[in-house]
Amino acid sequence: MARRRRLNAPSAEDLAKIAEGFAAEQNTGKRPAGLGPSAPIARVVGEAAGISTEERIKAAKYDTAKADGLLAVSIPLDSIIVDHLSRDRMRADDDELAELRHSILAHGMRMPIEVLELDTADDPQYGLISGWRRLAALRALEVETGKPEFGQIAALVRRPKDASDAYISMVEENEIRSDLSQFERGRIAVVSSGQGAFDTVEDAVDALFAAGSKAKRSKIRSFALIFEELGDLLVFPTYMSERAGLRLAAALKAGKGHHFRKVLADSTAETFEAEWKVLEGPLKDHEADLKVKVTERRAPKPVKHGVIELANGITIEKINSDGFIDIRFRGKHADNVLVDTVMLEIQRLLEPI
Repeated sequence: MARRRRLNAPSAEDLAKIAEGFAAEQNTGKRPAGLGPSAPIARVVGEAAGISTEERIKAAKYDTAKADGLLAVSIPLDSIIVDHLSRDRMRADDDELAELRHSILAHGMRMPIEVLELDTADDPQYGLISGWRRLAALRALEVETGKPEFGQIAALVRRPKDASDAYISMVEENEIRSDLSQFERGRIAVVSSGQGAFDTVEDAVDALFAAGSKAKRSKIRSFALIFEELGDLLVFPTYMSERAGLRLAAALKAGKGHHFRKVLADSTAETFEAEWKVLEGPLKDHEADLKVKVTERRAPKPVKHGVIELANGITIEKINSDGFIDIRFRGKHADNVLVDTVMLEIQRLLEPI
C-alpha cells in the first residue's frame, strides 16, 4: 500500500510570502519567481476583470454592426463578381464616368458600394449589389495610375434574405442616385423574374418599384412587354421616350409584334432616330387601322347624354362639373395602359407633332 504523504500546515512565514506574491502580481501584472505559473482560470478571470463593461458593450455593438452589413470594410477589386446579379443599367455615360473618376482621384470615394459574400471554398468572393459606376471608375483609375490604393474599395457586406431582396437593393440604389431609362426598368423586371427572383414580371415590377405610383408601374410593365417582344432586336432601346414606348407597347398588346420583328430584322440602323423611323412605319399603319375600327364601332352607337358604350364592354362617359369636363372609362378592359394610350391619342389630335 502506498504511503500517504503527510500534509503540514504552512507557517506564518510561508503565508506572508504567499500574500506578498499575490500583492506583487496585482500591482505589476507579473507573477513573482518561485510561485509558479498561475492557473488558466485565474488568468481568464484576471483578463475579464481588466475589461470594462463599456468596452464590452462597444465590442458587442461593433460585432453586430459588422454582421448586419452596416460597417464598411476594404476589399480587393478582383474579389468582386460584377455580374453575379444581372445589372439593371445597360449603358454608362462616358462623360459621367470621367467626372466620377476625377472626383475619386481628387477627394476619394465618399460612398461605399454594396456586396454580398459568396459561398466559395477559396479566397473570399463577393457579388456586386449596387455601386457599379463607382466600381468601374475605381478599376479604371487602378489601370490608369497603377497605384495600389485603387485596388481596394470600401464596401458594405450585406446579407440579403434571397435573390429578390438583392435585386430590390440594386434597383433602389439606382432609382435614388441616377434614374434608369424606362426600358431598363422594364428589362430588369423581366430578367429578375426569369432568374426566379420573382414569380412573375408583374410581381417583379410591384416589388422593385414599390415606391412608384400605380401609373408609373403600369408604364414600366409596358416597357417590360417591349423587352419581351423586341429586346433581342432593338439596338438603341434606352433612348426611347416614354411616349414612344407607350405607343409601341399598345401595338404589341394588340398582337402586332411580328410586324415590328420583321422590319427590325431587316434593319441596319446606326442611330436611335433611324431605328425609330423603321418602327414608325408599321406603328402608324396600326394606329390608322385602329382609328378606322373605332369609327366603325361608334357608328351604330351614337352618343346619348354624354355616354358611349363600346362593343368590348367599355363605357365612356362625359361629365361636366365645376367648370371641368371629365371623361370616365368603365369596364374590365379599362386599365392604365388603355387610358395612357387614349391620352396619347388625344395629345396627337390637339397638339400635332
